Amino acid sequence: MFSSEKIPVKGKIIDVTVPISPFTSVFPGDPEPSIEKFLTLEKDGCAVSSLGFGSHTGTHVDAPSHVLKGGLPVDSLDIGSLMGEAIVLDFSGIFGALTGSILDEAYPVKEVIESSSNIPILLLKTKVSFRKEEDSEISGSQAEKSDKRRELEESPENSAYLDASGAAWIVRNGFKTVGIDGFSVDSLSSENLPAHHMLLSNNVNIVECLDLKTVEEGMYFFLCLPLRIEGCDGAPARALLISYL
Repeated sequence: MFSSEKIPVKGKIIDVTVPISPFTSVFPGDPEPSIEKFLTLEKDGCAVSSLGFGSHTGTHVDAPSHVLKGGLPVDSLDIGSLMGEAIVLDFSGIFGALTGSILDEAYPVKEVIESSSNIPILLLKTKVSFRKEEDSEISGSQAEKSDKRRELEESPENSAYLDASGAAWIVRNGFKTVGIDGFSVDSLSSENLPAHHMLLSNNVNIVECLDLKTVEEGMYFFLCLPLRIEGCDGAPARALLISYL
């Protein structure tokens, strides 16, 4: 699937990774990230930090073992399926479920056929986009700002998600990876996670918490490298888009 000859090395590189810090918003109930000094230059001659965060912190990849009994852990994923030509679709004007019919109507079939017969990666830009611009309008301490920003991002009216039909559309159209800028491909209020189950049981990778706020709809080359943590249900990742000239 992946061919190094297809990387448009002369294109603009766009980092679409949400950075991890003590103020990074996390899914409700997940561990809050912490970064603490363990060794210091002044005392020890070198700097080493102690890191603490959940496996689904910041931009991250969900492994099948996240929701499927006996599913593959993140270190066993086919890394090649997280690289390749990608199409970004902008649903920032839609709130609620992204159904199969909505995806079908938005997918530019003619342009895709002219560009490539097989686009393996679909990225969904929604209203969330981890809008850091809200920070300037929020008063209070850093912790208070983080809490208020999280409330904004988690509000149902500010999020779009895949329903079962939308996830089935992605599987049916042969995508190998789907990414979204929200905390979850499913509704934040969902308990049975139908999109997760549909995608991961059909070997479709899930990348969540992408930072797509400056990314325009269109075609790109996508690279996403999750940390190789043995036996884990997911891992933070560095994700990049490379634009075509």
